[in-house]
Amino acid sequence: MIQKLIGVLLLTASIAGTGCGTEVKIVSVEPTTMSFNAKTQSTKIKAQGLELRGDPIPGIQFTFSSDNTAVAEVATDGTVTPVANGSATITARTSDGKQGQTFVKVCLPTEIKCDPDNVLNLRVGTAAPVKCHIVDCAGETLPTSVDYIEADKEALFKDPNTPGTFVGKKIGETTVTVQGAGLEKVVTVQVAEQIFAPGMKPGSGGGGHGGGGGKGNKDPYQEKSGGQFNHILGNMKF
Repeated sequence: MIQKLIGVLLLTASIAGTGCGTEVKIVSVEPTTMSFNAKTQSTKIKAQGLELRGDPIPGIQFTFSSDNTAVAEVATDGTVTPVANGSATITARTSDGKQGQTFVKVCLPTEIKCDPDNVLNLRVGTAAPVKCHIVDCAGETLPTSVDYIEADKEALFKDPNTPGTFVGKKIGETTVTVQGAGLEKVVTVQVAEQIFAPGMKPGSGGGGHGGGGGKGNKDPYQEKSGGQFNHILGNMKF
């Protein structure tokens, strides 16, 4: 009987020595802060229960919560995702109430700004850029690329080597849509007639690019009509 009791006591001491049942004194949470500037981002929290000396305790389970789910949400596995601009605190909590926290700041893209901002002016056969970038809720420029989409490919030629640069092909008004980070902005493009050197008047035949301009009621911007600007249209290789 005594030997059995001694065996039980030794087993109990052995279990205690392995650290089972060790009380969590500190909850370590990494990262301690996180920032988001896109809704597609996410970060997973790493939470650990520590002894007083700072040694990790294995097998500790945590529940996660956000104090402002309108700004940031957290999944059961500790993955944090942004919702809207603002601040939130994410808490990792043990079953006995010990907790650690990480602080979240969300500042999402709010606007596409362009230069020129509203109207890009071109002339037939000439090129000019519209330069756009995305800013966040604090007005800071984000390193996010944008796409430029011309509404009328017959009116504009988009330079494939220089993003945002367009060449006027046809007189009139059209648009370029700029997209990025879930945002969209429309820039109006006005294409005017080309300015020619002195002496290039109606009927001049395009200043040596072939005769037949002719005076009269012919449309100068229609190819094969004998107009004065046929040489421009004919030489535009898009």
